[in-house]
Amino acid sequence: MAKNISDRKLNRLLELNKKLGYENDFSKRIDLISNTIKNILNVDRCTIFIHDGNSKSMWSVYIDGVSYIEVPDNEGITAEVYRTKKTIMLNNVQNDPNYNSIIDEASGYITKCILSVPIMGYGGKILGVMELINKIDGHSGFNEEDEKVLGYVINHISAYLEIMMQEK
Repeated sequence: MAKNISDRKLNRLLELNKKLGYENDFSKRIDLISNTIKNILNVDRCTIFIHDGNSKSMWSVYIDGVSYIEVPDNEGITAEVYRTKKTIMLNNVQNDPNYNSIIDEASGYITKCILSVPIMGYGGKILGVMELINKIDGHSGFNEEDEKVLGYVINHISAYLEIMMQEK
């Protein structure tokens, strides 16, 4: 997989991995992960959702633009990724039947494209979903390289996320 990622992006991902090894604070690790991914992929927003089986919802441990989001685990793009454990890349979310505009309406933000990836833990257990929203240039959508880079990051950080969730 790494051979399909540019050297610049790969080096930044390796640097992220090194920084995570030295950081012990949950919030700082999440910030490091999210901000590095946004910077590497030229993305406006990033959200990391974790599943709560008791409330049957997905809640944000990191989000740009608003303080907190909690969504039902049975509706929307995030729920679909969680349920199927498959990546969803949409470059025109308005036309997707799983798109839920409630968060955009509440925040005033306009979502154009989404790259949503399951975060898999040890033994194939799904921990949550990472969702990238809108490329910064505003015109292009996500592509296969973006999906590969995000998948590579998720593969490398899932153990950190799983440990952090157990410590929380």
